Amino acid sequence: MVKSIYIHGLRGFGEARTIEFAMPNGQAGSGITFIVGGNNSGKTTILEALRSFNCYTHNKPSFSERKRNKKCEQGKVHLKMISDDNTCYSIDTADRGGSPTTLTLNGEPFGGEWNPPTVFALQSRRFVEYEFHHNNMNRFDYIRNQQWNHYNRSAILSEFSSRLFRMYEHKEDFDPILRSVIGYDLEWTIEQNDNGTYYLKLILGGCEHSSEGLGDGIWSIFTICDALYDSNPGDTIAIDEPELSLHPAYQKKTMDLLNRYSADRQIIINTHSPYFIDLCSIINGAYLYRTVKNHNGDIDTFGLSEESRENLRGFLTDINQPHTLGTEAKEIFFLEDKIILVEGQEDVIMYKLASESVEIPLCGTFFGWGAGGAPKIPKVLRLLQDLGYAKVAVIFDGDKISDKEELSQTYPQYNFFNISTDDVRDKKAIVNRPAKSGIMTIKGKLKDEHQDEIRSLFVSINESLSN
Repeated sequence: MVKSIYIHGLRGFGEARTIEFAMPNGQAGSGITFIVGGNNSGKTTILEALRSFNCYTHNKPSFSERKRNKKCEQGKVHLKMISDDNTCYSIDTADRGGSPTTLTLNGEPFGGEWNPPTVFALQSRRFVEYEFHHNNMNRFDYIRNQQWNHYNRSAILSEFSSRLFRMYEHKEDFDPILRSVIGYDLEWTIEQNDNGTYYLKLILGGCEHSSEGLGDGIWSIFTICDALYDSNPGDTIAIDEPELSLHPAYQKKTMDLLNRYSADRQIIINTHSPYFIDLCSIINGAYLYRTVKNHNGDIDTFGLSEESRENLRGFLTDINQPHTLGTEAKEIFFLEDKIILVEGQEDVIMYKLASESVEIPLCGTFFGWGAGGAPKIPKVLRLLQDLGYAKVAVIFDGDKISDKEELSQTYPQYNFFNISTDDVRDKKAIVNRPAKSGIMTIKGKLKDEHQDEIRSLFVSINESLSN
């Protein structure tokens, strides 16, 4: 398995970066590394670097001029893979420039059998040819012959037909995995045309369909299941955007499948979908990275700390605030920046209504449905800091002045605000709680006496998030 990858000079990695990967520990989800980030932020380049090591000594990868970052030593590429036994495999473009590469093992020139951990990398562009010729390729040969650097950005999933014939020979292993995602037994076979080519034939409800009529989502599920069904414990599998063309129900089932396999396999996921971020997996040992293109045009990578991992455990075991890290909050992993953090769910609703009342749109995005209470705000802030968010505004109630002052010292890069009232809206007295006055009425109307205050607050928030 792969312990870490060092990338310098490949595409957007003008500055050297190292990404460490989760190791399976027997618990579901423990072997997963989640990689999130906006478009063009380097996620696919990480998989490209990994699959560059799927090569033979006599068939080295090469990097075209457009792949080599000019900021790095006259456009050189430096890649290092550390395996789980701490062996260091390196790929470097030539000192005199150009695309040829040299291989080194533990820092020494290497000319023997090249044997780094292989990575079954499933690209995001998974177009499959509907008609194909007969071929059959086992897992190892498919990785080495069809998945190395040359095919990284191809629109077609090259030679996938060779895997279809392999699946057909091992339907007893493949079909149960397929069923676990789509929820039923799919009757399929490989049929031949009169011209000698082959196609995938499906029988659904008594009707026959060719592979041309197979939906992109089902094709994508086929490719994901193919990456898993003949894998072995200790294997490494990388999937770029598993959510493509998948209905949310299929996304959830696919995530469940990946969780099961990652108990004893290493799985790396690039994703834009909250359905492919499983927080229980992170508690069990999974890693999460966020990639960001910085103001210099280079890629930065940010990973969750152990403190945030433990904080997530606390969120998930809080039966009184189960929504805090739900699907809405998991959008935080996919926002580019400008986060507004408030205490609770009604704060999110009330501040949106107040924004409409004073006609000042807030330029940030609320974190989910609030932090689940003021005591949890420091935990959310640590999460945001770990993931590299630079622009965050926090709104406390008026009775949390000390919280604001303390956190302003801990997180000086962020901006903190208090409203003048003890709550965002009026609260009637109940047992063990006195009545509270807010800037809004119980029904959510901004009070006239707080109009100027809220205008000033929202202008300040927008300025803090825009600077």
